[in-house]
Amino acid sequence: MNSILCIVNPVSGLKKSLKSYHNIESKIKEAGFSPELFVTEYSGHAMDFLSKIKPNQFNRVFIFGGDGTVNEVINGLYRADLLNDIPIGVIPTGSGNSVMHDIDCLDYVDAVGRALQDNIQLMDVNKVIFDNEVRLSVSIIGWGMFSYANLLAEQLRFLGTIRYDVASIIKLMQRSFYDAQITIDGKTFDIECAFIVGCNSIHTGKGMKAAPNGGFFDNVMDIFIVKNDVSRMQLMNIFLKVFKGEHIDLPYVHMQKATSLKIDALGDSLFNLDGDLIESSKVSVEVIPKAIKLLV
Repeated sequence: MNSILCIVNPVSGLKKSLKSYHNIESKIKEAGFSPELFVTEYSGHAMDFLSKIKPNQFNRVFIFGGDGTVNEVINGLYRADLLNDIPIGVIPTGSGNSVMHDIDCLDYVDAVGRALQDNIQLMDVNKVIFDNEVRLSVSIIGWGMFSYANLLAEQLRFLGTIRYDVASIIKLMQRSFYDAQITIDGKTFDIECAFIVGCNSIHTGKGMKAAPNGGFFDNVMDIFIVKNDVSRMQLMNIFLKVFKGEHIDLPYVHMQKATSLKIDALGDSLFNLDGDLIESSKVSVEVIPKAIKLLV
C-alpha cells in the first residue's frame, strides 16, 4: 500500500490543522493510501524529521499548515537530498497559503482530493544563502518593511490572521527606509528603499498578489521594489492595490524578472523567508527551476 506522510502543524492559522486531518483521514484510506500522521511540536520540527527520512520511505508528503510549514517540509526534503523525488500535496490550513492561492485551491477538502490524484507540476524554488546557513524559499524572500512588519505581526498573533494587515499598516505609516547594495543578474547598485521582495509565488501573506505576472512555474523570480520616493499615502495605496495585483501599474513600484538577487544590508539585519525571520547581513538568492513535484 502507498504510504503518505501527513505533516500537521497544530498551531497553524486558526489551529484547525489537526481537526482537518482527522476529517479527511478516511478519504485518504478510501483512495488506497496508508496515512502516517506526524504532528509538529516546535518550530523546525518538520524540517528536522524530514531531513532524516530514507529514500522510498514515503510515496507522498501532505502538508497541513501554512507557508511556514511548507517551507520546513521543502527544506527538510532538500537536506535529505529527496526534494526532486517525493511529490508533495499542500492542504491549506494556515494563515498564509501562498501555494494554494497560486493554484486557486483554498478549500482543504478539495486540496486533499487533488493531492490524491497523480497530476504533478514541477515547481521552482529559490535557494537563499545567508551569513550562516542555506535555506530554500518557496514563496518570498523579503527585506526592509517586509521583514519588520512580519516581526510586528508575530507580536500581534493574538489578533489572528488579521495581524498581517494591522502590522503592515503600522509599518507603512511609519514610512521607514533602508539602505542596501543590491545585485540583480550581475548588475550592482546602491539603493534606499522601503522594501525589496524576491517573489517565487504570485501571492504572499494573506492573499497579497505581490507578483501577478509571476508564479512557481516560469523559471524566474519577480523582484518587487519600492524606493524612497514615496509618501505615506502612496505606500498605503500600494497596500490597498496589492491584493488585486494592481500595484504594478503605479509609477513608484519597480518590478523586474531575474534569475538571481543579492542584498547586502550593510550590517546586521532581518530577512523574511516565507514568514520566518532570519538574522543576516546579506543574502544571495538563485532560482532553481522545476525542483519540486507539486500535486495539483
